Amino acid sequence: MSISNENLIAFLRQRQLFKDMEEEEIAEIANRMKEKKLSAGESLFKEGDEATALFFIYSGNIRSWKEEYEHEGEIAILEAGDKIGVESMLFNRNRQVNTAALVKTTLLYLNPENFEWMLETFPQTADYLSLLANSRQQARHQQFHWLQKREAIHIITRRHPARLWIDLLPPAVLIAISLAVILYLTKVPGLSMVSTIIGYTFLVFAILWVIWEFIDWRNDYFIITNQRVVWLEQVVLQGSSRREAPLAAVQSVDVQTSQVGRILDYGNVLVRTFTGTGSMKLTDVNKPKQFMGEIEELLLRVRKKSQVTYEEKLRFSVRESLGLETEEVEDPIFHIAAPEAEPRSGLALLRTRLVSSDGKTITYHRHWWVLLTKTWLHLIFLTGLFALLIYAWVNQYTILGFQFPLTTFYFIWVIGFLFFLGWIAYHYLDWKNDIYMINEDDMIIDAEKKPFGEEISRSAPIRNIISLEHNRVGILRLMLNFGHVKVVVADTVLDFIDVHNPAQVQQDIYYRQEQIKMRSEAEEMEEDRKQIAKWLRAYHDVVEEERTRMQDLLAEEDEFDDEYGEDFE
Repeated sequence: MSISNENLIAFLRQRQLFKDMEEEEIAEIANRMKEKKLSAGESLFKEGDEATALFFIYSGNIRSWKEEYEHEGEIAILEAGDKIGVESMLFNRNRQVNTAALVKTTLLYLNPENFEWMLETFPQTADYLSLLANSRQQARHQQFHWLQKREAIHIITRRHPARLWIDLLPPAVLIAISLAVILYLTKVPGLSMVSTIIGYTFLVFAILWVIWEFIDWRNDYFIITNQRVVWLEQVVLQGSSRREAPLAAVQSVDVQTSQVGRILDYGNVLVRTFTGTGSMKLTDVNKPKQFMGEIEELLLRVRKKSQVTYEEKLRFSVRESLGLETEEVEDPIFHIAAPEAEPRSGLALLRTRLVSSDGKTITYHRHWWVLLTKTWLHLIFLTGLFALLIYAWVNQYTILGFQFPLTTFYFIWVIGFLFFLGWIAYHYLDWKNDIYMINEDDMIIDAEKKPFGEEISRSAPIRNIISLEHNRVGILRLMLNFGHVKVVVADTVLDFIDVHNPAQVQQDIYYRQEQIKMRSEAEEMEEDRKQIAKWLRAYHDVVEEERTRMQDLLAEEDEFDDEYGEDFE
């Protein structure tokens, strides 16, 4: 059975590609589309095939993969609404992947002639398809280890280049000043070599600053997958952080632009979630309206899939309560990814974020800089002791003209060594014992314990968090990426002071909030389904009782007729 024109137009209207078109324009495109059906397991095209159409999945699922060293490297599971073959059609290339239907699937497609007609008639479609094609090309070359099974990247973009040029202004000014100073110094006789070295030092510093800004710009990504919106931030020499908002938790998406932003097509995208504390403001996003539109299209899918799943589970509960045959219903694949442990690099003793194997408990320590500020003087004295040891050994234990007996020298040296080492150990234990924690009971904990002293611990339920914010104040905190996370819970304020990567800490807390919220909603929905199933079971019992009663009455009438019917006649 072919798709009706009304259903086809309704399907296209929900796609970001045709979002800003009039009804007549969508109908014109719909009239040029053709339909193709695939049975489960049937191939759509293979890697290396010539591109002959742009496909839209109307219903069903398509699996895409690449052949890698005699193994299949799965790329994604595509579903209704996804587009297939964008890159090949737009860039006139052969197919880059293999595709086949997982289940019975219906596709819509535009042949090359109609595809070119669409691009020429509606130039905005070429702009959006270019964004998709470049994103998919980049997704194949990037290794994002945090991607889940069946998670497909839809859009990858960076901050607009205008943001880069703005960030490059300070080092560019410094380069200009350095060059001017150097040129001036070369024309003034008698100036010292030190002045020239200072000028070149500032020039080299400014050039390195430019390189750092460029790499930093290239390392920041805004990503939309079929499960979440992700802000991936990689800071040179500092590490990386990942903030995300699951699509299942997103309530609304807004775009904020300035006059310059509207001209150059960049702006801020505000993604709001139902807990509020997990909302993200993606700054200076390239093509923000298209970015927002893609999120909105995927949100419709998530909500539709959730509704379908709810109805299927309701039918499952009803059939189960009536004792009928049932099939288990799978939950939607949309979920919140668990927080990951920090890469096990650097000194294990100075690790500032520890995640349990099940991901339910996360422990934070203050940044290592806090420990260094308390122990730097002791470390200098400790280093001085080793330097003194070497000096004494070279000079046969003669210091300032005084000959120390060997036993006396080593006794004094060991006492000094143990003293400063003991102080360092004390400060390390003090640093290690100050912990912030998210535990498996969904509590947030702030605990302080002095070595051989008192212990102070405060805790609060994560579900009661009212607001959540973090900050990094000062150039040092910005450079080393540490700061404060402020958690307001009812009338209590818990401060995570000087934690490493505060954005990641805030994201971890937000993750647990969303997890609690979604778990609570799932429990409420399950309780509703059970209640409805009980009502239907009661209704079924009443109907069954009434049917049995009527059958008994009819049976009694039949017996009465059999016994006394002839007498009445």
